[in-house]
Amino acid sequence: MEPFRLLHPDLVPRRRESLQHAASTLVQMGLDDTVLSASPVHQRLARVVLASNSVIEWTPCHGVPHACHDERFGVERVGGDRGGVFLSGLLIAYLDVLENAARAGTSISEDSWRTLLWAPTALFDHVLRRPQVGMTVVTPGPRTEHLPHERARAGHRLHLALMQVVRFAVSGVVRAEDDRTLVEDCVTLATACLRAATVALAFASDVRPASREAQSPIGETPEHRYLWQVIGEVRAAVPRARFEQFAAALRRLDGVGTASTLLVAGN
Repeated sequence: MEPFRLLHPDLVPRRRESLQHAASTLVQMGLDDTVLSASPVHQRLARVVLASNSVIEWTPCHGVPHACHDERFGVERVGGDRGGVFLSGLLIAYLDVLENAARAGTSISEDSWRTLLWAPTALFDHVLRRPQVGMTVVTPGPRTEHLPHERARAGHRLHLALMQVVRFAVSGVVRAEDDRTLVEDCVTLATACLRAATVALAFASDVRPASREAQSPIGETPEHRYLWQVIGEVRAAVPRARFEQFAAALRRLDGVGTASTLLVAGN
């Protein structure tokens, strides 16, 4: 099984400035979030390029605590070009989900599919300070192939990648100090990615008949532990209505399939 490369948790970027060069480079190469609406041929080519070490430099890392889910889903933790690895990993995870959905279909609703696909656009908008625009989403219809193992792996990998984006966004909240606009931008991105991560878990288990691999909880990740550590700072920094949306997204995520204690944090 081909490894899926994610940054070591300690290397997740904390400021959008640290992602701007990588994001601008991917835009220039046509390998940004817009690739998710490209043709299947373009998407397959993009995945090959994004996974190449000649485009995104990465180096192996070790010592991730409690990383049983990494072994379970073929995740390899790496360092190197942090911005490049961070963004390319997320896009690769999305491309794998789209390919699986194209081959095996999905019962995920159109609204949930839109929620899932909005997150990478929200990330690039945030990093590059782009104005938000509408998006066209076509939900995959039913297909004949049965790929339960591949679906569980793709959905859970995307969940892990999205949780790193949540960690990045929450770090922005904690570090924004008196910049209220940045605080709200960061918590909005974090909330969008929590909602997308919930859909990713639903996609992983969207298999008939049900797959034991897809239904078993993913367990607590380093990102969950980080959110638990800073939840009080987020509550203090964010306007109440925004925090309630963020907390509701956390509760929803926990209810779908993660074995974490973050439910307490939102109460």
